[in-house]
Amino acid sequence: MNNKYFNKKIILSNYPVGLSKKDDFSVIAEEIDPLNDNDILIKTKYVGIDAALRLLLRDSDDFLFRVKKDDLIRGSIVGEVIESKNPKFSEGDYVLGSLGVQKYCVSTGEDIEKCDLSLANPELWLSGMGIPGLTAYFSLLDVCKPSPDKNVLITGAAGAVGSIAGQIAKLAGSKVIGTTSSDEKCKWLIEELGYDYAINYKNKDWFEKLSSVSDKRLDIIFDNTGGHVMDESLKIIGMKGIVLLCGSTSQYSENEIKGPNNYIWLGTMRARLQGFVIFDYEDRYEEARINLSKWLNEEKLKMPTHLVEGDIDKFPEIFEDLYKGKNYGKFVLKLKD
Repeated sequence: MNNKYFNKKIILSNYPVGLSKKDDFSVIAEEIDPLNDNDILIKTKYVGIDAALRLLLRDSDDFLFRVKKDDLIRGSIVGEVIESKNPKFSEGDYVLGSLGVQKYCVSTGEDIEKCDLSLANPELWLSGMGIPGLTAYFSLLDVCKPSPDKNVLITGAAGAVGSIAGQIAKLAGSKVIGTTSSDEKCKWLIEELGYDYAINYKNKDWFEKLSSVSDKRLDIIFDNTGGHVMDESLKIIGMKGIVLLCGSTSQYSENEIKGPNNYIWLGTMRARLQGFVIFDYEDRYEEARINLSKWLNEEKLKMPTHLVEGDIDKFPEIFEDLYKGKNYGKFVLKLKD
């Protein structure tokens, strides 16, 4: 490595109390060591902002992949290979990997995959072509199995996964209802993404409206939030319905995570509560990406990506904005060159 590169990375300086603040993070600058054989140097172009990160920022060994103080903040990036001593990667390749929130990354190539830019633009590999899109694809089509006779509720419908999940359920012919945090997002879900109904859960009558538009029957509850919205929705789960646990954003910053009180309706209606982890489908990612790209090119599917441009030290501010509900789709930091 003839050139000298100075990295900037985000580390955890304090365990957050409640929602994280900017002061819980610090920026460290350091020179990158010369590459070893089989190493590649990646310049980060895009950083994914993930709500589930907050779950890992805690002083508890209950979470296997938790971030400890002074650790690099976990995060997925899309970057460009700028130097390579690995025969499998060439300069100019775009790659995707969980390499942390930093301006440059060194990898042996084992923890990354190449982005096929003929399928989609680089930033979409953190949204529709990345974990959010793959999660929506497999959890719905393989587990939930939406169809024209089913009513589907997507909680957190304007988020990274929910914004794609609702569209896939519509492609399957289902009636799709979304919950979100503002009237503006409700309008966006209906007009831009094709949801049949969208409900602001902050309104007092939200559950009455949900009951009305669903005829008091939800065959699929695709849950991204947990908490009160998911719990109340269980009251109208349909016979042999499914509640898919995709995320629990309302619980990530809580000291004590609370489960649903209304689980009794699952027994009454012979319904099931189903966990889901996308990594079980790793050997089928290519299949999903080909179909997702096809739908994108045919304008049957949108991949909402909320881009914010800035340097790596803008990450703490954007992570805070994520929990303020400022994003439409996947929140992505685009790094300035």
